[in-house]
Parts: sequence; structure tokens; C-alpha cells
Amino acid sequence: MSSPINISGLSTGIQWGDIVDSTIKAYEARQVKPITDRITKRAEQKTAWTKMQGLAETLSTNARALRRTGFGGFVATAPTSPTTSRSLLSATASLNATAGRYRVEVLQLADTARVGGSSVTDTTAARGLTGSMSLNGTAIDIVSTDTLADIRTKINDANIGVTAAIVSEGGTAGRLVLTSNTAGSTGITIADGTGGMARELGFIDTRSKPISSASLAAAAALGLAVYPQPASIRVGNTLITADLATESIASIAAKINAAGAAASVEPEAYGNETRYRLVVDGNVTAVDGDANSQAVIDALGFAAGTTGSIKQTVQSPVYTDSSDAVAGVSTSLVGLKAGGTASNLAVGDAINIRGMRGDGTAVTIGLVVGAGDTMQTLLDKINDASTGFGSGTRTATAALGSDGRIRLTDDSGGASRLSLSMTVTRADGTSGSLGVASTAVAGRSRELQSGKDAVIRVDGREVTRTSNTITDGITGVTLSLSTAEPGTEIDVTVDRDVKGTVDSVQKFVDSYNEIRKFFDEQRVPDAPLYADTLLRGVVTTFQDALRTDVTANTTYNKLTLTGLTLDRNGMLTFNQDTFKTALNEKPAEIEALFGFSGVGQAFVTATDNATQYGVGTISSQLKNINQNTIALKKREVDAQKRIDLRREQLVAQFTRMESAMSRLNSQSSSLLSSVQGLQGNK
Repeated sequence: MSSPINISGLSTGIQWGDIVDSTIKAYEARQVKPITDRITKRAEQKTAWTKMQGLAETLSTNARALRRTGFGGFVATAPTSPTTSRSLLSATASLNATAGRYRVEVLQLADTARVGGSSVTDTTAARGLTGSMSLNGTAIDIVSTDTLADIRTKINDANIGVTAAIVSEGGTAGRLVLTSNTAGSTGITIADGTGGMARELGFIDTRSKPISSASLAAAAALGLAVYPQPASIRVGNTLITADLATESIASIAAKINAAGAAASVEPEAYGNETRYRLVVDGNVTAVDGDANSQAVIDALGFAAGTTGSIKQTVQSPVYTDSSDAVAGVSTSLVGLKAGGTASNLAVGDAINIRGMRGDGTAVTIGLVVGAGDTMQTLLDKINDASTGFGSGTRTATAALGSDGRIRLTDDSGGASRLSLSMTVTRADGTSGSLGVASTAVAGRSRELQSGKDAVIRVDGREVTRTSNTITDGITGVTLSLSTAEPGTEIDVTVDRDVKGTVDSVQKFVDSYNEIRKFFDEQRVPDAPLYADTLLRGVVTTFQDALRTDVTANTTYNKLTLTGLTLDRNGMLTFNQDTFKTALNEKPAEIEALFGFSGVGQAFVTATDNATQYGVGTISSQLKNINQNTIALKKREVDAQKRIDLRREQLVAQFTRMESAMSRLNSQSSSLLSSVQGLQGNK
């Protein structure tokens, strides 16, 4: 450190600043530099020990990988289907797997349940519904101002394992679709609450009680001695009048369909009999002000039904006879009117019946009008079991309603491509039409996708789980199912992962050699840890761990027998071929040799003793170096303060000396002048 002021010695000619700097440098060389050199040495030692700690921790990690059960791991392979070449599953083996071959058959994949509601014209408009429904046991309350979007939000906010979404159907129209968040046969549990909200939203249908006949008057079929008077009932937003004394459930269903709603009659087994239910899409409620309305509903036994499917129906215009009377089955085709317009049908004209079944297959049939042909003749032709809609794998049935419309209904519920058109080719070559048929009820499946469990068969044992990821079908193996193919068995093979095992041992060897290389670097004079007995002790414990003897092994009780040996420089060599041979011959002994009673555990113990925080050899040494460095830096600071103080003292001392000499020089000059003056006067 240079002098704070330059004492140039104007009076004496002596460079006092240089004297101060030289003196201070001598002090620093004797008192500060030895401390600074020791701090630098400690920093180099800390860097070296820190590197050694990192190498030891890597060795510990690799030793732990060898110590674990199945240390090299297992590999599982699953071939594709021998029949279709499709991938049926993938298999991943864990360390707990057991080598072997397992025969697996994928019978069924797990799937999530999806249920769709009925379509609404505006998903953002208030639905005007008040009540509740239950999803997976949790009540969802709905108020009159809720839109379909609001109901969706309420379901999602309830966090009940169901996700609600609105599927757009063009413009503002859409419907609510519920999807289970997890796969499995449990699916989605839907139950009606107050107001029949599940039925109002179209998630489930409304069903009557089982009735003995679909064609008898409902009161007679129900066996009612006393029955309610004719009354109005509301089906969704549609009103109809039902007279149980004279109308069968089939005719009531026809009325509902004619009014624009959807209804059907479904047969079901009832003991050794067949009974019938009137099934309606939507909720059936009483009409305010009609005293007999609820009595009719109760007599039919309407209640919440199931997530069944809805059959598509297409309907013709209203047919009337030449006198404008509504057509019945006995109405002659000659002179028939369609939608109030005369068709001008005459004997010899041809009616061309075209359309498509629900599965998309085409129907092309025709009828040449005869003198006695009636609407029943036309219905019979449409329903013909050989060429008409009554044929094929997906049939449909036509009927003439009391309103004079022909309704063609798909016999299968769900999405449908059912369509119908009837044109006329007259005998004179001109053409005409019996009107355009339109879709009255769109077919749909409420249950868009059924919830299913995954089912597999492993060596003849059937395993059923709710997920396509099965972790307990084969011990230690995870099976990820991708394709079900009943009747096809594949062999899932689990083998020891030889490559993985060799790689694990190689990592261990490499990490040991890195430590040995570091130790050799520190044996060079002037190395930070030269002649450090603690370092030598740590390395010696690692060498001792290599010599671990597993006496329980009859063949491979030492590392040297498996291809791991020390060369003359102390480096660990690894003969992979020798190791693979040993692994193939005695896999259990090799695992034991590297296991909790063998080399793996010995190295884990040795590395823990070296690196354990606060007490390990390396950790303690780093702690001591840090503490010693702090003390040395304090001594360095104190020594520098003393030297700085000494500098100030020297500067002050030489400054006083220069001042004194300056005064003496001044006095000398004055005295000389006086003497010279006296001599001049003399």
C-alpha cells in the first residue's frame, strides 16, 4: 500500500515516501503474506475436498443402484397379435419382477361412460326449469333462470368425477354431454330429483309400468275397474289428451309422436310373459287446472327410466282422401291428397319408394297402383320383409297415424340415417310426388359410451380393473392395454435386463476409478491434498469394500470371480464377458454379491462415512477448513490494520522530521543573511 501523502524531502532531499513504502512492504511480507498464503492453500484444499465429496456421492449413488433388488432390472416384451398383427398391449417390468413367460389375453378395454342430453335451440337461454337431479350421488340444484351453460358450470363446479360439456349442433343449438372422469363399469350414476330434472334435460327417459297389452285399451290392459277420465298430460313441452278407457298405449305413443315429441312401446320379458312399456323422451308432468291429469299419469305408472336410446322417426305430410277427410288404412290410393294437394294418382301409376335404412343401406322399391289398393297396401309395401324397410340388418316400421301421416320409425335406437321419399310416375310419363318426408324425431343414444372395466386373462386367471393400465396382473410388471382381441393369447416374456445390469456395474466401476484418478493426482508434491492422511484413509475404505466376501455364495463370493479386478495402478477393470457368464449361471448369487450383504452395501456404508453431513470424514474436513479460513481471514485483517496504523505513524514521524529540518534550514538562512549583512557593514 503506497503512502497517503508524498513526503518529497524538500528541505532534506530525502524521499521519505519511498522509505515508508519499503518499510511497510517488509512488515507485510513478514506479518500478512504468510497468513494470505495459508488462506489460499485452504481454498485449494476446499476445492479439492469438494470435488472428492462429489465423486464419493456419485459412487454412493451407483453403489445403491447395485444394492437394490434386481439391481440390473428386468425387461418385458409383448409380441403383436399373431392373428391381426395389432399391438394388444405393452409391458414394463420393475425391479420386483420375476423372470418368466406369461400367457395373456385382452378380453376388454376399460372405457369412460358418456351420456348425452336432449338438444335445445339456444344454450344461452334460460331453461325455465326448477328442481334437482343427482349425479354420482351429489345433488345438482337447478333454478328457472339457469341456461344450459349455467347447468354445465354447476356440474363441473361440483367436482363429482363428471365433466359436463356442451356439444354444438349449429348456431345456438346444442346439448349437454356428461363424461366420467375415470374409466370403469361404474360409469355415471344419474337419478332424478324434484321436478324430474334428469328427464327434463334428456339424460333419462320416462317409462310406464309394465302393461299386459300394447293394443288393448290401456285401462283394460292395466286391469283397472275404475279409471280416470280423459285428461291432458304434458310430455316435455307438448300437450296431448289421453283417454285410458279407449286408447291403447300404442295409440297414446302415436299421439305423442304426432304432437312432435318422441315415444315408443317397448316389449320386455315379464316372467314367462311379454309385457310392454310406454317409453317417452323427456319428463311427463301433470297439467295445472286439469283435475284428472295426475290420475292418468299415476295410472300409467310413469316414472324415471333409464339412459336408453331414442328411435329416429321420419314422417310424411298429412294424407287425405278426395273429400279432404283424414286418410285411414282403408283409404283408396286413387284420388289421394298429400298436404292438401291432389296427387292425381290413378290406376296404373307407379309410386317410387326410395330411402335409406338407419345403417345407410339404400331401399328402392315400387308399387303400381291397382284399383283396390289402399293406404294399407302402401304400408305393406314400405314394410315388406323382403325388399322394403322390413328387410336388412337394420329394419324400420311404417304406420299410419290418426292424423293421416305415415311415420317410419327405425326399429333400433341411436344415431340413424333413416330417410324416406315417395315420388309418382304416371302412366302418361308425367311425374308427381306424395310429399316430402321430414325427420320428426332424431335418433340418438343417451348412453354415448358405456363405462367398462378392463378385463384380461393371465395364465387362465381373469383380472378385472377399472383402468387400461394394470399393475397387478403379473407381479412386478405394468401392462398397458391398447386393443382387445378376445380369443387371441400372446406370451409376455420377462427376462433379466443383461444390458441394464452391465451398464449399472460399468457406472460403478467408472465412478470408483474417478476417485482413484483423483487420489493419484493428489499424490504429486504441491497438490492441495498431498500427503493428506485423511484422503488416504477414505480411499483405503473404498479399496477394502471391494474385497467384501459373501460367504453364503457357493460360486461367486468375491468380485474378482465376476470379472472385476484391480490392476497394478489400483484402477478397477471390468471384464464384461466374464460378468455376463456369471450372471447367466448364478443370477441370484450375483445379486447377493452386490446386495445388502455384499459389495453394494459395503460401498454405501463407506461413502456415507465419508460424506455424511457434519460427521463424515469429508464433511468434517470441509467444516474445519471453513472455520480455519474464517479465523485466518480475521488474523489477516488484524495484521493489515496494525500495518496500516504503522504506516500512519511513520508518515507522521517523517513529516515532523521534515518540518523540523525545514525550520532549521530557514533559521540557518536567516542567520547567514545576518552574518553576511554584518560583514558588509564592516
